This record gives sequence, structure tokens and C-alpha cells, in this order.
Amino acid sequence: MDPRKIFPGLIVMLSFAFLLSCTGPDTSQDNANKNQFCLPDSLLKNITFDTLKAESVNSELALAGKITYNEDNVAKIFPLVSGQVAEVKVSLGDFVEKGKVLAVIRSSDMANFYNEFRSSQSELAIAKKSLEVTAAMKNSGVSSDKEFLVAQNEYQKASAQYNKISEVLKIYGSSFSAKDSSGSGYVIKSPISGFVVEKNITSGKDIRPDDNSALFIISDLKDVWAVANVFETDIEKVSVGSSAEITTLSYPGKKFSGNIERISNILDPETKVMSIRIRLENPEFKLKPGMFAHFLIRFPEDKQMLAVKSNTVIFSNNKNYILRFGSKCDVKCEQVKIFKSFNGISFIEGSLLREGDLAIARNGLFVFTAMEKQ
Repeated sequence: MDPRKIFPGLIVMLSFAFLLSCTGPDTSQDNANKNQFCLPDSLLKNITFDTLKAESVNSELALAGKITYNEDNVAKIFPLVSGQVAEVKVSLGDFVEKGKVLAVIRSSDMANFYNEFRSSQSELAIAKKSLEVTAAMKNSGVSSDKEFLVAQNEYQKASAQYNKISEVLKIYGSSFSAKDSSGSGYVIKSPISGFVVEKNITSGKDIRPDDNSALFIISDLKDVWAVANVFETDIEKVSVGSSAEITTLSYPGKKFSGNIERISNILDPETKVMSIRIRLENPEFKLKPGMFAHFLIRFPEDKQMLAVKSNTVIFSNNKNYILRFGSKCDVKCEQVKIFKSFNGISFIEGSLLREGDLAIARNGLFVFTAMEKQ
């Protein structure tokens, strides 16, 4: 039977039950027996209990920070040669597949490599032809073994030089085509699949291999960092492994959970803050670098109190109550003072309750209402 259908009748029945109020029992033994409050069996089946426990008091530290990409899981692309940017094919935030062309550079270095490549091709062809002729003359008895060995050695050197310059061009990403007979093209390709999270290149820009700034930074954003600053006065409240709850302006109803995985050991000399870092899984790519984030860091205080689930506490007339359960005919309404509520747990101070006491949780408000009507 649906409990909601029987509750109105139970209220009427409990209204005529024996009195047990939150202000205490009657001093007369006869009246106490007469006014004793007992829970009907039908109601007992529809309530649950919460056990009071002594727990360390937890608190929260509110911080402000931002979302950044995971710097340990990115591809930073630097120029290998100097030159001028001819074309940029991607924009900041674009998703790129592995091997996609990001930019094309015109480079005199690549042109020099290309000339060496052409020269090594010619030298290899000449050495090969010379070796074939010398071998034929040797077989006819016209050429000596020494001449054959010299021709063979020259061919091997030409072949090694050709293979060397070919490998260099392959590493540097040369782009030889009919439109680029000079061989000055230098193609920058993405080494991984991911998002362009940083871009420091524009058409016409001169680049150098000794530039410390990456041209592109690619990240898959499958996990991101949440970074916050902690003031010097709050340093003792954070530690590696502490749990954190993070919200963003973009998703105010969505909470992202993680743990502190790194704490800086150096304070900023100007702002006197210390940075902390939390890694967050980001399978749906909701978290994006640059987002503002609000942090709640949980930390234990140096004391213990009785703790109970917050939904067990009944609030009425600006006071908090807990229904202590001893038996079906031993239910007492205890007024309590809530020290603080945290993450669904309320900490109680200065009450007659003891660790191990049972409190009515589900449908406690119904029982409380019925008791008030006595």
C-alpha cells in the first residue's frame, strides 16, 4: 500500500496517542504511562534510522582559479629551420587529426637542403654508371680489380650521402611539388590528434629554430588541470590528496570532483600566493582552457563531534531537533545545536545525545508533526 495514502489516517490516530512532547515527560508516573507515545507497527515499517557517530569535523576552503590544459599531455611544435610563414591552415581551438598540415614555411635552409639532395642524386647516378662500366671492363679484362674497387667505393659514398640528405628532408618535413621547384617549402604537421590550444604563428612572420616559443601546442583535452591560488594564511588547510569540488560559470549546476595532486613549494614573491593543481577527467570536452572556476577544498579540523546525516535533522520554529529512538514506545525529541553542516553531514554540539544513539531519518518529520499535535 502506498505510504502516502495511510499517512493522513496515521496522523489522526497519532493525535490521540499518548503524549510525549519535546519539553519532557509528565512528573506523574500514572500520567506518564497514560501519555506514553508509541509508534504503530505500520509506521515502523516506513521509517529508517541513522546512527550518531563521532567524526572529525570537516570544513571547506573556497578558492578561485581557472581551467588549463594538461601540460604533461601535449605536443609542442617548434620550428626546425628558419624562414617565413607562407600559410597558416588552422585556427586556435580547431580539432586536428594526426598528420594534418598546420602551416607552410618558405625557408632558405630547406632550399639548401634541396640543392644538396639534387646534387647527391646526380652524384649517385654518375657513381652507379661508373661502377657498371668498370664492372663490364673488369669482366672483359680491360680494367683491373683496383679500379673496380675504387668505383665501388665511390658508389657506396654517393649512396650514403643521398640516403643522409633524404632522411634529413624527411625529418624536416620538406614539401617538394611542381609549384615548388626550389624546394624551399617546409610543412609543419600535427604529431598527434587533438585541439589547437595555443597558436603563436601568423602569415608573413619570420621564424627561427632558436625561438623559445612553440608555434603550436596540441592537446587532446581528455583530461585538464584546474589551477587555483592559495593565500599564505590558508596553506595549512591544503594537502596533496585533499578532495575538491569545482564549478564553472558555464555549467553552474554541474559539479566536477577531483583531488589535489600537486602543491607548489614556492610562493609568488609579489602576490604571496601558492598554486595548487587538480586533474579532472574531461571525456565530453565540457571543460575548456581559460574557463573561470570556483573551488571548494575539503579539509579536517582538529576536533571531533557527533555527526548525523543532515536530512535527519528537523527544523521547526527556528530550532533544530533530532528524534532519538530507543524502542517503539521510547521516542524522544531532542533539541540540538548544529555546529556546521558539510557535504550532507551535520555536526552537533552541546546535546544529551551520545555516540551510537539511533535517530529517526526517513519520515521523521511526519512523526515529529504527530508528536507536536499531542
